[in-house]
Amino acid sequence: MRVLTIVLLAACGGKGEKTTPFIDPTTSTTPWGTGKPLVTPGERMTYKLSLKGFEIASYTFAVGEIQDLEGKQTISVEGHAKSVGLAKMVAKVDDKFTSWIDVENGRARRFQTDEYETNSDTNIEHAIVDFARRDTTTVPVSFALNDAPPTPEPQKVSQKDVWDYNAFLVALRAWEAPDGATISTEVFRSRFLWKIDVRVTGKTKLLTALGELPALRFDGHAMKLTRDGGKFPDTDERDFTIWISDEGDRVPLKNTARTDYGDIEMLIVDYQPGTGQRLRPL
Repeated sequence: MRVLTIVLLAACGGKGEKTTPFIDPTTSTTPWGTGKPLVTPGERMTYKLSLKGFEIASYTFAVGEIQDLEGKQTISVEGHAKSVGLAKMVAKVDDKFTSWIDVENGRARRFQTDEYETNSDTNIEHAIVDFARRDTTTVPVSFALNDAPPTPEPQKVSQKDVWDYNAFLVALRAWEAPDGATISTEVFRSRFLWKIDVRVTGKTKLLTALGELPALRFDGHAMKLTRDGGKFPDTDERDFTIWISDEGDRVPLKNTARTDYGDIEMLIVDYQPGTGQRLRPL
């Protein structure tokens, strides 16, 4: 059931059907991820996670306030996954994923995760990805279990811009691209790095708890990487799909992924627009 949290974060985990990349992994045909982050202080999105029609978890995506982080103005963004109902009897999921995103360029300065260890209801894994201290090809990562001293786990990267999942989703909200446009990037999910390819599939309409909304569909392909940047052994590549509203608020509406447990769906149930001023006017 650890797959619950991982699938919540762009289908980057849990075992799934082996798939084939749909774009050349060395190409990126459309510029993206530029400018201020498309978020509003106080903004909050709530989702339900379902497996074969049964609700098993909730997920919130919340934007905090602007704050100083080592001399840079950043805004915090937190994802919080929590098991609900009968799923709590199988495994405890109460995990947080926090990003500090530069308010000028939308790049993450720091990413921190606090999540229960697989098959444990007591041990908590803590990881910090320190993007601000990246050198040419290495991003510092530290890991600690409970209150133990952190252990360095430096991650080799191959691209100019590397993201965590929160910052990646924020950048995806603002991406203006024609049908068929693609990107290839690297994204941290927890303390591990994933190679992710994304293609703009087209416009549609999506029925949600917020009503029927115009939406833009993105299809993605994910591959887990080792610390030296190679493909992680014995881990299948997998596909996912994200729908983002095609209107002023550009709200992530739905995320689906295929796993060994069946198709998992994350669907929005509530949206609070926030009380501050949007950092990136549309």
